[in-house]
Amino acid sequence: MNPKLKAVVDAIDIYQLTYPEDACILIFDTEKVVGYKAGKKVDLKIIIGETVEQHKNTTSIRALRSGKPLREERGPELFGFSYIASAVPIFDRGQVIGVCTGVISNDSINELRLVSNELSASVADMSGTTEELTIASANVSKQLEELSQLAETATHDIQQINSIVTTVKDIAQKSKILGLNASIEAARSGVHGRGFAIVANEIQKMAQGSTESADTITKELNNIKQSIEYINNSTSQISSFTQEFTANMQHMSYTYTNLNNVGKKLMKLSNIKE
Repeated sequence: MNPKLKAVVDAIDIYQLTYPEDACILIFDTEKVVGYKAGKKVDLKIIIGETVEQHKNTTSIRALRSGKPLREERGPELFGFSYIASAVPIFDRGQVIGVCTGVISNDSINELRLVSNELSASVADMSGTTEELTIASANVSKQLEELSQLAETATHDIQQINSIVTTVKDIAQKSKILGLNASIEAARSGVHGRGFAIVANEIQKMAQGSTESADTITKELNNIKQSIEYINNSTSQISSFTQEFTANMQHMSYTYTNLNNVGKKLMKLSNIKE
């Protein structure tokens, strides 16, 4: 055996310890397996002396024949479980004399990919939901603002109506006084003032009715005004909440973007390059 290749075979235990996880190590010369060290769980069941031809489709032999380091992810077709193989050709005086290969299980990589995909999918769903909630919140804020403006307009209209009602009450009060004066004058006129007395009496009734109606309108308007003020206060509180909610949704959207980037980085790290 080539002395340099023998030195590698003798150091196979050391090579195995350089892996941070369970691994098996196999060494070929140009014809056969000359060294093999199984891992605790990762075991290709290779026997020293097996020929290169028996392993012609493996990463080891491809690296041996190409003279270039090769790292590949393989399925369970050859050895019954999926694995990642890293093969490094061994040179002596510019000639390839063998290859040393480390093999580890890719269960952790597959789990990482699965988690990455699930994370990306979950983030995508949450991002979509967050965007919908943000839009809905913005629409609610807009509608609340419009409602608040309508409430202000209604309050202004009520004030105008109250002003008109005050004028009506003032006219009714003056009409009542006028009717009272007319009744006094009709009484002084005796028989000739009877017809005028009837008119004066009707004026007082109309004045009294106008005053009562104006008072009723004022009362109802005050009730409406109080309701509008309550609605306005409620919409202000809801508007404040929706603004805060929108801000939180935007922050969550930013967080989801970062999570999605993390998922992409994890997926990138899990890819095996040759």
